[in-house]
Amino acid sequence: MAGTEILSKIGVGSGLNTTELIEALVDADSIAQKEALDKSEESYKAKISALSTIKSNLSDFKDIIGQIQTSESYGFKGSSSDATIATITASGDDADASINSSMTVTTLATPHSLTGPSYSATTSTVGSGTLTINFGTWSADPTSGGGQTLTSNGQSQIQITTTATTTLQQLRDKINNAATDSDSDGTKDVLASIIYDGSNYMLMLKSESGASNEMKVAATSNLATTSGGIGYDYNNTTSNMSQRVSGVNAAITVDGINMTRSSNNITDLFDGFTIQLKKTSSSAISLISEVDLDTIQTLVDSYVMTYNEVHESLTIMGQNDETDEDNVGALNGDSTLRMIQKELREMSSTAISGYENGPYYMANLGVKTERDGSLSFDSTELKKQFLYDPGAVKAFFSNQLKTDDSNISVTSYDFVNTLPGTYAFATDGSNTHSIGGVSATKDGTTYAVSTGSPKGITLTVADGTTSGNIFYGKSFLNLVTDKLDDFLSFNAVLDQRIQNQTENLSTLAEKRRSFEDRVEQLTARYARQYSAMESSVAQFQETGNMLTAMLESQKD
Repeated sequence: MAGTEILSKIGVGSGLNTTELIEALVDADSIAQKEALDKSEESYKAKISALSTIKSNLSDFKDIIGQIQTSESYGFKGSSSDATIATITASGDDADASINSSMTVTTLATPHSLTGPSYSATTSTVGSGTLTINFGTWSADPTSGGGQTLTSNGQSQIQITTTATTTLQQLRDKINNAATDSDSDGTKDVLASIIYDGSNYMLMLKSESGASNEMKVAATSNLATTSGGIGYDYNNTTSNMSQRVSGVNAAITVDGINMTRSSNNITDLFDGFTIQLKKTSSSAISLISEVDLDTIQTLVDSYVMTYNEVHESLTIMGQNDETDEDNVGALNGDSTLRMIQKELREMSSTAISGYENGPYYMANLGVKTERDGSLSFDSTELKKQFLYDPGAVKAFFSNQLKTDDSNISVTSYDFVNTLPGTYAFATDGSNTHSIGGVSATKDGTTYAVSTGSPKGITLTVADGTTSGNIFYGKSFLNLVTDKLDDFLSFNAVLDQRIQNQTENLSTLAEKRRSFEDRVEQLTARYARQYSAMESSVAQFQETGNMLTAMLESQKD
């Protein structure tokens, strides 16, 4: 650099440390601006770091809420006097502590199972043809003689086609690939497998459990009759397949009432509970439901603890200690920080609407906001409130969508646009219809609204029903998650603030380059001035030396 080169050459004539003089002059002229630039850079970087920390903390908060939701408990638990015979588990919003019943398991539900002809290997060919499987209830075992009929249960038939080269393995795979879950219960209508009896391999077909899920099998061509005279038929005319187990319903007696179910997994016996039958019993076992607040307390406490950690972090970032500038937070006075603090604090006192006995508040769970903005939790209050109205606990964990009339059912709603609330349905049966005071359209027994708070709600209403109420509640945890999403979503307020500070840093870098250029120019100017001074000093010294020499010569 020119200024530096000049500096290295001056100071010789005068004997002064002109380099230090020049640097001092430049510093005196630029130090204030440099300090301002340094301070601005430090501030921008600190804000970016703080805003990024807020985003990370809020993201962690959302993750914790997600974990709480996946561990949701409805405040009740089931208990069986013999879990080897049957278990009872709370599984829904309607669970309560009203169960105290005896149950005897007479029969377990079994699936209908059939086996086909034997083969020496799984790669043996089965021949060409078409295989059709239907499902329903047999009037009698097809193997008992003629005249039997299958009454369809409405499940879709399965049909596959084979060729001369289709193997036993491929036949199994074709059936499994074609099988569907007609009743949407998570289990396919039929499962094909290959079993080995110690000598040979054979195809096994197994339906869903229950007497109404038995199979009728019809085969054509080579699938109907193998070279050994055995085929894949099981119907009212031909029963070449072997029945291994008939389809049987579970038979139970509950409080003296005999009843049957097609599955050993019973979800419709007690509201909000699932009964899993394990084995038959010679005597009655007891099934009860009871309050389970230990899990609830743990989960609420987890929420409060995590919230307070976030609150403390935000407080530190925004603190202002007038007596100690080292205790001034990076986001002191920041509007975004204040907005986030305010909205999170308000969430804890916001009404949770749309629940039948609501609205509810966090105070119903024993949670209250302290003067410093943190939350405190009184588990004693939780227990008292829960016993009084367990709906408050459910409102914390789970959404609610229900009606107060079994003749009215909610067909659909809009998760985004439908606002939580209680909406009255009314119709005069002909021209005037409304949901939540908003005019509704009618198409047969279907009513729908496309505007207002209940936007997106569609109802199916039985003829003759003219009024009722719809309850749509969004849980507290979901409301908090929605709020966090507002902060965390792409290009939301935090992303914008971080981007703004990053842009400020970029602008500051340009200012710093301009400043450094100015310093360089100023240094060079001072260097030239001092260089000129040094030249003059050198000339004066030379003249002085000449005069001194002349005077000395005259003395001689």
